Amino acid sequence: MGKKKNTETKETEERKPRLDWNKWDVIYFVILTPFIIFAMLVILAPKGGISYLSGRFNFPLDFFVFILFYPTVMIILLVPFVVTGVSFVVIGSSRAFINWNRYTRKKRVIRTAQIGISILLITIYFLALFIPIQLYSPGYKPFTNGFRERMRSKADVEAIRDWLKRRGKREPTSDTFRFISYGWPKSVKALNPSYVNLDLDENGNPKVRLHWGGPFGHWGVEIGMEDMDIPASDFGRFGEYRLPLEPGAYVWHELQ
Repeated sequence: MGKKKNTETKETEERKPRLDWNKWDVIYFVILTPFIIFAMLVILAPKGGISYLSGRFNFPLDFFVFILFYPTVMIILLVPFVVTGVSFVVIGSSRAFINWNRYTRKKRVIRTAQIGISILLITIYFLALFIPIQLYSPGYKPFTNGFRERMRSKADVEAIRDWLKRRGKREPTSDTFRFISYGWPKSVKALNPSYVNLDLDENGNPKVRLHWGGPFGHWGVEIGMEDMDIPASDFGRFGEYRLPLEPGAYVWHELQ
């Protein structure tokens, strides 16, 4: 009897599923991934989060988010997302209702998460469609904050100053060069700017201005000696928003 009971118990344990995940559960969450990413863009954009990350990674993510939210493009992108999401909710809810008593506790948690996340995403998309969202209010401020953090972690200001001191005042000033990978010190190459501008500050000392950007705006960092003045932000047309990086150095963003 004991042997028979042990055999039955073993067979029962072998038939019991060890995992409550199946390939369709994984596929479901994989398909939800772009929905979640897009929803995060919706949530972060009004708070300047995307603009800050754009500056932090030195890539204009906020511009692409703005394009995504351009009304025509937004509708083209969001409607299929919402339709697909509604389909997931209807199908997932139906399956969960029919099979609920057969599910283990973990499987019920998975099903509830799938349906709950889908409903949350659909709600966010409807809010994005019908509630005006100010995405650029103004984006250059959080962008410049993020870019300053990037320069604090990436720019070797002292090495650039040493290079400027070695150059001295003998070479022509007010020259702007399109950046190429050779002819510049490692401290400049590491930042990979689009343009490099060499000039003298108000004290007659050399300074360097590194540019990034394109037709939709420019930004960068200006580095001189420790006693170089940092000008106040100019909020006029084609002015600059400026934030101090350290004495004698600041980051800037062009205003358009």
